[in-house]
Amino acid sequence: MSTDWVEVGDRCWVRRYSPWDVSSGVVAGDDGLLVIDTRADTAQGRELAAHVRALSSLPVLAVMNTHAHFDHLGGNAAFPGCPVVAHAAVPLALERGAPEPEAPLSTEEKVPPDTVFAHRWDLDLGGREVQATHLGRGHTDGDAVLLVPDADVVYAGDLVEQSGPPSFGPDCWPLEWGPTLERLASMLDPVTNVVPGHGDVVDVDFVTQQARDVTDVAEHLRLLVAAHVPEADALSRGPWPFPVEGLAVAVHRGYRHLGAGHAGHPG
Repeated sequence: MSTDWVEVGDRCWVRRYSPWDVSSGVVAGDDGLLVIDTRADTAQGRELAAHVRALSSLPVLAVMNTHAHFDHLGGNAAFPGCPVVAHAAVPLALERGAPEPEAPLSTEEKVPPDTVFAHRWDLDLGGREVQATHLGRGHTDGDAVLLVPDADVVYAGDLVEQSGPPSFGPDCWPLEWGPTLERLASMLDPVTNVVPGHGDVVDVDFVTQQARDVTDVAEHLRLLVAAHVPEADALSRGPWPFPVEGLAVAVHRGYRHLGAGHAGHPG
């Protein structure tokens, strides 16, 4: 794992941090920088901000959070005065409390996005346009990807993960994640560099295969529900494309979304 900035396209960098092997990104234009994902808390965010200053003397024009999980936005407070951009679902998730007991943020560290979008947000960095877009629900309901068209680089957040299987957490949408990844894959070409939320840079073939595997999870869930297999028995009824120890929440959420669990909003 690299512990320094890696340029993955013209003036597009990624740096991976422990713990959680989370990726933060920087995109530069002639006038300034966009920072993507600020790590897990204010101290980590300050370390990131120092690394950004060492990388470039240009000002940070904006910060983007790819989704609501603490390891991607906990450091927002380290970039005071910068617009913080995310999908409109992200501040709502923070208000209700993202379901992540590992490292809850203090009240002072919860700096929600102040610039939100539903479908697309554009930024001119000076001689370079970047685009954030929401392609659908998957890892969360507020996943966003950042496109840098002139460099053929995409920052995908946790819609794509390389250093481990896709993380099906308590706010995932397992039946919709595959189609969302398919939409992402359709936007890529063979030379596009895709920066995942965790892990090495990948390509369109990797994204396409992950889309197939996540879709297989959804299709298997549909078959199990149609066959009236109890949720408690679902994990033992493979084959599954990922290790079963990471699929318990996917099964639980999938059964709820398919109406096989209790009534009401998916739990």
